[in-house]
Amino acid sequence: MTEQQFGVEGIGDLLRRVEEIPPSQNDDPLTLDALVERFAALPAEPGSVVVISLPNSARLLRIFFAVSLAGHTPVMLAPSTPPSRVRDICRHMGAYALIRTSIRPTDYGLSDTASIGGVDLAVFTDWQYQRHGRGHVILMTSGTSGMATGCLHSVDSLLRNARRHAASVGQTEKDTVLVSLPVFYSFGLVAQVLGCLVSGASMILAGPPFSVTNYVETITRHSVTVSALTPIQVKSVVGVGEELPAPLRTLSVGGQALDPSYVSRLVKLNPELGLYLTYGLTEAGPRVSTLAAHREHPDRYRSVGLPLDGVEVLTRESSEYGERELLVRSDTIYRKRVGEIPLSKRGELIEEGLLATGDMGYVDDDGYVYVSSRRSDFAMVRGEKVSLATVRKAAESLPNVVRAAARVMADDGNDDDFARVGLDVYVNDLDVPTEAEVQRSLRALLTRNERPGEVRIHPLRSGEFHK
Repeated sequence: MTEQQFGVEGIGDLLRRVEEIPPSQNDDPLTLDALVERFAALPAEPGSVVVISLPNSARLLRIFFAVSLAGHTPVMLAPSTPPSRVRDICRHMGAYALIRTSIRPTDYGLSDTASIGGVDLAVFTDWQYQRHGRGHVILMTSGTSGMATGCLHSVDSLLRNARRHAASVGQTEKDTVLVSLPVFYSFGLVAQVLGCLVSGASMILAGPPFSVTNYVETITRHSVTVSALTPIQVKSVVGVGEELPAPLRTLSVGGQALDPSYVSRLVKLNPELGLYLTYGLTEAGPRVSTLAAHREHPDRYRSVGLPLDGVEVLTRESSEYGERELLVRSDTIYRKRVGEIPLSKRGELIEEGLLATGDMGYVDDDGYVYVSSRRSDFAMVRGEKVSLATVRKAAESLPNVVRAAARVMADDGNDDDFARVGLDVYVNDLDVPTEAEVQRSLRALLTRNERPGEVRIHPLRSGEFHK
């Protein structure tokens, strides 16, 4: 399938190859063609933004593709996102409509909703709509840039990136791919879902929560041959100390870098497994490089591999950090930022097709890419990226809060992968809130992983500003 063949027939074929665990409840009998007609009939200009906040499911895929095929611009959000946060994102995106499993109109400042495809749809009327033309998708930046920041990509470039990723891990039409990562993140959507579309592979669609027992059983029961995990999930798998079931021949690891010691243990436990370490970021479209770890000497386990076909990784001096910053040149780089002004410089465009990643590292003489550190203001909390700037901004939006400072805390055992966010809140001493009151207020503004594990209140004397 070429990029130009992204249509109802190709998507319909993909959806027929999807087996869902567990299946959607109360699913709507509308076909993909009927859904496309329904979305095309909305009184919205082509390219209007439609925000979709649904859990991993065949329904989510069908609605996402139908919105795109109808000529609108879909953007997916985590279904756990609080209503006030969803409304704020929709406002920054200039969204025409919102789709969720169930919408209580008063939560979003609306008067009513409609039903379409077994879900609720609400149309906003109190801000100016933004339009991006046909054939575009907005990918949210996973908390690394801010509360409501996304990247505008063309569907063509996402399919191109998916094809390159699938080729880098050897995925073909003979494979059965387990999609267990959230598809509202760029890796799940592009590398996994669109990867199945362009390679012709079948798809087993699962979702959180993750457990090693369920993971192994799913691989065995459905003869899964290709899977992708986050580093924290890999650590759980390695901790069991057993070889993964024989049907699985390819495992890729994305997200935060995986410690080389776990790479070694995983390779030793699974001598017949193809283990691929991948690197990317949403702004890049998203995949950048892949390391076939099972074919490399352990000295290379710290690398994120070789750039994908059509991708070039460069470096430049970074006087701010005393290291070299990685740059990515590709025809899959995002078109422009949308939504809120980014809180981080990570992922800035230097020029069309050239990206400043915000990651420090180097490229060795053989072309292998190494990432040493990131300058982004974020933490990894239970395997998900959390923007400390987002937490800080949410706290500073509360009444009487003069300033807030977010920090990374470690749980018992000092395991950074289970880091929590700590928050110092500096308040006007005329009306000092309790920690419980601050936590309660933040629940409506932050996702579960963003909510601070500890809040320290610091009253300020009148006129004082803590720096």
